[in-house]
Amino acid sequence: MDKKLIIDIVLWLIALPGGWLLGKILKAAVFPSLHKFARRTNNSIDDALITAVEKVIVPLFWVVGVWVAYHYSDLFPEYKPDIKKGIITFSIACVTWALGFLINELAKMYLFSIGKALPETSIFTVIIKIGVYILGLLFIMHYLNIPIAPALTALGVGGLAVALALQDTLSNLFSGLQMLAAKKLKPGDYVQLDTGDEGFVEDISWRNTTIRALGNHIIIVPNSTMAGSIVKNFILPDSQNSVLVPVGVAYDSDLKKVEKVAIEVGKHIQQTIEGAVVDHEPFIRYNEFADSSINFNIILRAGDFVSQYLMKHEFIKALHERFDQEGIEIPFPIRTVHLKSGNLNIEQKTLNSGLDQPS
Repeated sequence: MDKKLIIDIVLWLIALPGGWLLGKILKAAVFPSLHKFARRTNNSIDDALITAVEKVIVPLFWVVGVWVAYHYSDLFPEYKPDIKKGIITFSIACVTWALGFLINELAKMYLFSIGKALPETSIFTVIIKIGVYILGLLFIMHYLNIPIAPALTALGVGGLAVALALQDTLSNLFSGLQMLAAKKLKPGDYVQLDTGDEGFVEDISWRNTTIRALGNHIIIVPNSTMAGSIVKNFILPDSQNSVLVPVGVAYDSDLKKVEKVAIEVGKHIQQTIEGAVVDHEPFIRYNEFADSSINFNIILRAGDFVSQYLMKHEFIKALHERFDQEGIEIPFPIRTVHLKSGNLNIEQKTLNSGLDQPS
């Protein structure tokens, strides 16, 4: 066998895995130090740039290995033009992949710097990356001398057919964009649908909205259904929520004293329970002369939707204990029954509404 041929074969056998191995070694040895350095700086641009380069360092070094074998060997002379095109095409694809990630991160940083945070939703990530990938594809087509105008015309005709076939998918896509553009819904919001389902919005993707209920199960709602539903958002206009706790006291209670005691207990809850709004002043509103009690609501304030459950729990315990100390009665349900028989009037009181038959 020709010595030159053997050298060319060995060069290809070394260069192909050698480029990949060199990329892996560089990634493991250099990039951890670069990430540590980037974390010490005041901006996040270098973090995004280093991460983007890290994503493509191995395939790019593999391409370098292929280029070395291509340039210094004569093993496939008839395929050299095709190998060169493949190397450059693959390189453009790798750079496009890294740019998709980098531009997505830079867009988030820019919008955050001007006070308009980009929602952390997969739909925005997909749109930005698709835009970058289309530009990369156009560069590849231009390099390969593929006419772009006829391709765009074909895409236009094909796009119409695809649009007709994917009406539901496109409806969900544009519904998701509409919800995000309206700024009435974003990941992290606690929402309740008109179906009664409720929970935290996890993500708004190109097809559906994912909601995590308090029971830790997932509710998946198509974006078009979500956009057409009546949605109660407990985070807007801010995350604070009023917490109404209904209470009833006996008719012979001193209502001024009841109000004073309930507000004192409410203030203690507001100042000691995690998630409560510390500077909120609790207040009560009497609202009903019920069958066996005078009813009122005490209004507390929670910093977020979930905190109301702990606040109610602690308030009910504290109020029950304080009412016992102050001699304030929370009455059992009472029904008064008048029996008339001739001139005989009998008044009977029972402790619950189920015992309404005379004995």
